[in-house]
Amino acid sequence: MKSNVVFEPLINQWYAWTFLLQPATYAMLLKNSQLRIMESFVKAPELHKRSAEKMAGGPFLNGGKEMVGAIESLIAGSKVQCAALLELADAVRDLDALLAEKADGDSLAPLYAQIPVALRGLVELGYDLHGHPSVRFIESLLYASEYYLPALQSVNGFLASSDDRSFMMSTPRTAQEHMARIRLPFRDALYDDLFASRIDGASPALVDSLLEHVEGGAAKRAVVEAWFSDAPPLPRPAAPERAAGQVRVRYFNHATVLVESAGFSLMTDPIVGYPLEPGSDPFTFSDLPERIDYVLLTHNHQDHIVLESLLQLRHRIGTLIVPRSHVGFLQDPSIKLALQACGFERIIEVGEMDTVAVPGGEIVALPFLGEHGDLHIAAKMAFALKVAGKSLLFAADSDNLQPELYQRVAKIVGRIDTMFLGMECEGAPMSWLYGALLKQPLGRKFDQNRRLNGSNCERAWPFIQCFSPRQVFIYAMGAEPWLKFISSIDYTEQSLPIVESDKLIERCRAQDIWSERLYLKKEIKL
Repeated sequence: MKSNVVFEPLINQWYAWTFLLQPATYAMLLKNSQLRIMESFVKAPELHKRSAEKMAGGPFLNGGKEMVGAIESLIAGSKVQCAALLELADAVRDLDALLAEKADGDSLAPLYAQIPVALRGLVELGYDLHGHPSVRFIESLLYASEYYLPALQSVNGFLASSDDRSFMMSTPRTAQEHMARIRLPFRDALYDDLFASRIDGASPALVDSLLEHVEGGAAKRAVVEAWFSDAPPLPRPAAPERAAGQVRVRYFNHATVLVESAGFSLMTDPIVGYPLEPGSDPFTFSDLPERIDYVLLTHNHQDHIVLESLLQLRHRIGTLIVPRSHVGFLQDPSIKLALQACGFERIIEVGEMDTVAVPGGEIVALPFLGEHGDLHIAAKMAFALKVAGKSLLFAADSDNLQPELYQRVAKIVGRIDTMFLGMECEGAPMSWLYGALLKQPLGRKFDQNRRLNGSNCERAWPFIQCFSPRQVFIYAMGAEPWLKFISSIDYTEQSLPIVESDKLIERCRAQDIWSERLYLKKEIKL
């Protein structure tokens, strides 16, 4: 396979992420976000196009009048194919209204008979210790219900020449001549054969099998065959021999770090770039080992669990290690169940301070505060890795809101040699990601204050002091050009995350701690 073939996983033509896999969260996003954006677009396409150019991450569909017909068709198709999901969204709203009216502190048992039909057998009602009523979804049954629709899943493949793509949460993907859409659920094993061909090559039989499932069938043969070249691939780099104690660390982009030692490999929050733009030269699929023993996923945001890369790596991944959610609450869907539905078989769920033994060391799941708009969400972890006598900490977007927390953690984990810390300290308002799930809109003041923020310099510094590292790398900034369609980030030198991370780097270096902000790629020496 050519190195510039891009594969976008889609659900009902929208770029797929975990909130579109879980039926209840998908139902709410479909009704309260996707349909609203599309219906607004068909009324004012040119306004949407201009707005999308100015605000890449806003609720504006990136297209003009030429896309109106395709979007009208998608709206109509969604109302038919996703009718059950829209019924589910209405049932969630009605059940919330029922609890607001009748759950006054008395027994909830009589209310079970009044649960909307669409939700019966799928929820539990309960109070918290303040007497506030809430609904807990039985997620495993949702995935086994009529509301989980794998027939909506597909993968769109195309040859790309630039990193430019429309923002994934506001613009669905429509059919184009140079694209071929494979209509198979994500868990189908044919995808493993397809994605393995990046390294191993493909037989003509694979192309024939793909065409049986490509929208358009044989008419798309030339498009699919163009994904491949008869030229033999470059020889795969031989895995370097590593003596005991040797560890290689490579930064791939954003929050993606590959760690390799003798007989062991691990990757965090995988995103793999494509060699498209002159000068960017990212690490690509060809820079990965044949086997990735462990993948760590830090939290359930669309820039950290990227199905586009995970599905292409599924045949290489040994075990996924994921945070355990509260299970059953809309804002905190299970990562494990979502990825099991995508065909991943070996998944370990961890809670705070859980330990997983690995060859030559251990992985410890650490508490992760902040960056989730003050919502109660458990599915977020930092990770400490101790292997071959080295120690690394991947903090992702942790916001050190309570320094005493990491002081306690440090007493258990001990000193860390190398820290990776995100500093996106001016994140989006909470409603940007979670608005479609809210029972009622959040006031603007609260929405602006409850941002998806990581640490700034003043909060990051005491975090670092807890672990006395030799090196601190600022990562997870979402700045790489191939990530803009996911993160919508476009920094300047005056952007607060750049200013704050510069201050932290200066402060670290003044204390004889090497520090730098990572960008594009880097081979890191421990």
